[in-house]
Amino acid sequence: MTRLNVIHAAVIGLTATFLLLAFDRGGALHRDQHVYVPPAPKVAAAPPVVDPDKGKPPPHNDTVEDLPEGKNRDLTFYTCTACHGVALIKAQGLTRDLWDSTIDLMLEKHRMPPIKAEERTEILDYLAETFPPRRKGRGSDNPFLK
Repeated sequence: MTRLNVIHAAVIGLTATFLLLAFDRGGALHRDQHVYVPPAPKVAAAPPVVDPDKGKPPPHNDTVEDLPEGKNRDLTFYTCTACHGVALIKAQGLTRDLWDSTIDLMLEKHRMPPIKAEERTEILDYLAETFPPRRKGRGSDNPFLK
């Protein structure tokens, strides 16, 4: 009878140990909690290159010359490329109204800084003249857009 009690005690003890280890997902029971880990050294980050006109680093390496020549090119470049590169502008071919709606979208949804009404008109003049809608196909209007 004593032998049976010893076996029962051993089985119960081993089962309890295995259950504790199985449910210890965080590792709190077998982790050495007295190990000193020194804090990571603080490394000073290099200051970003700042565009003095806009006060923040440009998101690209474009220059004014990357846009086609035209009246208000500089104003358009510095206003638009504060957030995106020239390639995005060149990829568009929009009417003046669609360029205007695009500026509204950027102001409302993408937190573009507000621009003066006079400057907006000058930017729209440049964009509508330099990047008008492009016709595709045989030069006829697309019947599906009507």
